[in-house]
Amino acid sequence: MLYVYCGADADTARKKVQATIGKMLAKNPDALYFRVTPDVLKEYDFDELTGSQTLFKREYVVVLDSLFGSDEGQEIVLTNIQKIADAPHPFFVLDGQIAAPIRSKLEKYAQKIYEFSTPVNTKANTFNLFSLADALGEKNVRRLWILFREAKQRGYSDEEIHGILFWMLKSLALAAQTTTPEDAGMKPYPYNKTKRLLKNFRSQEYLEALLTKFALLPQHARRHGSPLEIELEIFILSLE
Repeated sequence: MLYVYCGADADTARKKVQATIGKMLAKNPDALYFRVTPDVLKEYDFDELTGSQTLFKREYVVVLDSLFGSDEGQEIVLTNIQKIADAPHPFFVLDGQIAAPIRSKLEKYAQKIYEFSTPVNTKANTFNLFSLADALGEKNVRRLWILFREAKQRGYSDEEIHGILFWMLKSLALAAQTTTPEDAGMKPYPYNKTKRLLKNFRSQEYLEALLTKFALLPQHARRHGSPLEIELEIFILSLE
């Protein structure tokens, strides 16, 4: 399944994709998320990405981020466009303005094309929801809390934020339990990056306990009649 988010207002397109993926990860915590950018393009095998659901029995969510800015990226996407469209899991093309001939090709395969043509106060609206995941991986509590409050101010839901943070904790736990990207069901670049972040967590046992506690946070909030926002904030501020 292919969805295209593009246009001159690239920041709004990015925010919409992040919000959509956040909801997906919140609904399906076992899904694996991949962001393919020009600098890591060679790390990815599109035969694997497009057929992954049958290989690993888990849903993939794949973002093809700014690949049309290079001839190589454009060629790889268009060469694999039929496989991407036929994949049982979602692919998101996220880019700026796309030339008319390329857009015409994408229209034949995309479920939907969302175009954001008019930038609106770009500087004020720029926010990367996945920066929360980075801050958690770095275990930078102060930065994570600031980003959490900013995400709430910008209208992101508690479920979206929980989904993004759960994805990071799950990736860390997988990296801690395995020795190769293949064992974790991850690609080398994100796997190695996650492995490096493990130094910020004192033990595998601590990380697994953290993951379990965080996974149960929505259930705990419902059981005690507490807003999930409060539970998330308490969790963030209690990180050691």
